[in-house]
Amino acid sequence: MNGVSRFRVPVASAALAALPLLLTGCGEAEEEIQAAMGLEIHEVTDVGFQNPSAILMDLEEDVYLVANTNGEPTQENRSGFISRVSPEGEVLDLEWIELSATARPLNAPRGMALRGDSLFVADIDCIRIFHRTTGEDLGATCLDGVSFIADIAVGEEGSLFVTDAGLTWGDGRMQPTGTDAVYRVVMEEGRRGSTLAQGDDLGHPTGIAVGPRGIFVTAPGTGELFALSPDGSRTDILRASDRELSGLTFLTDGSFVFSSLAEESVTMVDAGGQVMELAVGIPDAQGLGYDAARHRLLVAIPSENRLLFMDLP
Repeated sequence: MNGVSRFRVPVASAALAALPLLLTGCGEAEEEIQAAMGLEIHEVTDVGFQNPSAILMDLEEDVYLVANTNGEPTQENRSGFISRVSPEGEVLDLEWIELSATARPLNAPRGMALRGDSLFVADIDCIRIFHRTTGEDLGATCLDGVSFIADIAVGEEGSLFVTDAGLTWGDGRMQPTGTDAVYRVVMEEGRRGSTLAQGDDLGHPTGIAVGPRGIFVTAPGTGELFALSPDGSRTDILRASDRELSGLTFLTDGSFVFSSLAEESVTMVDAGGQVMELAVGIPDAQGLGYDAARHRLLVAIPSENRLLFMDLP
């Protein structure tokens, strides 16, 4: 399966023209992907992670924060925790934020975002707030009518944007609730959330990223990637497919990267619209982050309790 192929996703804009791509066989070791793609890939595994669903770079502290769901995605089991990991892959504090450290324990933490000294963590129907360096509990904001806050991003003006995937855990699987939405939350105004977009056509919105191209969202239910304007109007970036898009992050140059759960792939679209599949054979790449200091993509794989660090060319 090694060799040259082409990007297989139907795209909504001529600017997103597919380029030749190098692919590796599914299930191959990271070392083989590394050799084929020219990427250096580092793995962190067997260190005590429990369903690591999101990873975030704290540039000021030069540390990676890892959200461990530690159970089913929407169960209030009081067992979630946040780890601190060095860029070299050393676990500095496995349970940096956990039950004994906070009056409001984490249940199933997922997406995270930083603003100032605050760390915002998505936890089912609440946004929990901690001090970015001490881990001190700074409170929580819970949103009415929300089923599953999957991700958080900070806008340029300081407000938070969150996705409600419209799912809940039951009968051994995730089931739809019909609450699919994207919210804008202004923490300084009574910590209230206003609806930016809502409806089944959002396709269980999961990953969200705010960058120079706007507010981008992945929809695994429909396989779409779309942009939202500040007034909620929508522009489709990648049309519907069966690729089950999930993780999403912007790079500093305006490029963005997303993951496909169905194809076990991670793909980059650069600032000029050129598309490159960075790697395949990576199952369950749910959480993506970016280390701007090292131009490194960060990948969280909850089902395998491991992280991948991919040094980009």
